[in-house]
Amino acid sequence: MDQTGEYALKEKELGLWHGIFQSFSHVAPAAEVAILITGTALVAEGSTPLIFILAPLIVLLWLNTNYQFSKYVSSSGGYSAFSRAGLGKSIGDITGWLFLFNEFLTYTGFALLSFAAFIYLLAPSITAITYIWIPIILIPLLFTTFFVYRGVKLSLNYAAYTGFIETAVLTISAIIIIVKLGSANTFTVLTAVPVHNDFSIIGLGLLFGLYSYGGTGSVVALGEETKRPETVIKKAILYGWLLVVIPLALNAYALTVGWGLSNISTFGTSPDPGVIEYFKYLGPFGGWIFVAIVINSFFDFGIAINNSLTRMLYYLSRDSNILPRFLKKTHAKYGTPSNAIITVAVLSFIIAVASGLIFGPFVGALVIEGAASIAFMLQHALATFSLPFYAHREKILRISSHIIIPAAALVFIAFAIFSTVYPVPPFPFNLPAYMVVGWILIGALLIAMVGTHKMGAGQSST
Repeated sequence: MDQTGEYALKEKELGLWHGIFQSFSHVAPAAEVAILITGTALVAEGSTPLIFILAPLIVLLWLNTNYQFSKYVSSSGGYSAFSRAGLGKSIGDITGWLFLFNEFLTYTGFALLSFAAFIYLLAPSITAITYIWIPIILIPLLFTTFFVYRGVKLSLNYAAYTGFIETAVLTISAIIIIVKLGSANTFTVLTAVPVHNDFSIIGLGLLFGLYSYGGTGSVVALGEETKRPETVIKKAILYGWLLVVIPLALNAYALTVGWGLSNISTFGTSPDPGVIEYFKYLGPFGGWIFVAIVINSFFDFGIAINNSLTRMLYYLSRDSNILPRFLKKTHAKYGTPSNAIITVAVLSFIIAVASGLIFGPFVGALVIEGAASIAFMLQHALATFSLPFYAHREKILRISSHIIIPAAALVFIAFAIFSTVYPVPPFPFNLPAYMVVGWILIGALLIAMVGTHKMGAGQSST
């Protein structure tokens, strides 16, 4: 493992606020309000606000893994390093392999293709221009690549400044809408009553919500570049989670009630209810401010996911040797994994274009984000399962933190994965499960080959 010279990341670059907004930006609350809230509303309808309260509470159980490990393991490998610490190199490598798949597809599906879909919604007339979405996806791709390449501190300074604005706009706007609703405000949307107390619908709606909040744990990938990571990372996880929950929950409530429970069935099928309601209740000025922060939210998301994704490529090249050696090279001036950043930019563009050409930019985004969600839950399951083994070996085992909470988290993860693949969705939404299985098989073969090669090399040296 080479952590010096041309293979070293810059140490002690980041503080608490950088960590908080790495977590915050990886969720992209404004973009969630504009795009992903419709997926939840399509299922949960009038109970959508309930989902946006329950989901972050369940995710908090998941984040216990990140919180506990971050006290002792500070690595660019994040989840992979956690699994490795608890269950050994092979499990750590397959966890990193799943993380790679998840983050690559989430970046291409959300930061690039969903950005193009949002621009289409703002200017429907441009859809008549064949393949116009291809140059559109280059906007967030080039923007985020530039910032991440020039330095992790620079990129997260930008994300922090604009994230403050995003939080303020979303929170204040939601409160204004709620006040304007007056007597229409109701606690009914915080119950299962709007879906006739059908908790299977609530469960299905949670699938969208759980994946939405999962990015708050991404700060663990910056452990090597953070000052006092053993204390800063765990604080950033909790504060980032809280900073995400407040504006998202308020907006879920305001937009659901603002749309009207009598018409709520059309909320999820509307092209962009968030933009519609911001213009309706806040006028053109408020509406265009919302559009601006949504666009920037995609940029901030691209920065955050690039930071975590490129560190994983770097780690799997440097520590696990399952990726080419050139990926561990860092920039002499900026201290960033420069080769990994360029590789991510090129491969992400290829994946986004291929998915968009096969399925169209909107459906293509849904397909690859579906695959990413399954991989995300599997990677988290492996890291969570490894936690009690690590705690037992290090003689720090606590029943609540290291056994009960991880067990509860694994139950929710198992439910989420099962509900994603059964009943079998129609084509092409049945493809994500096969994509993940194929990726795991490729990863297992690669890890086995690396292990065999190292064993052979060891024997020949003796």
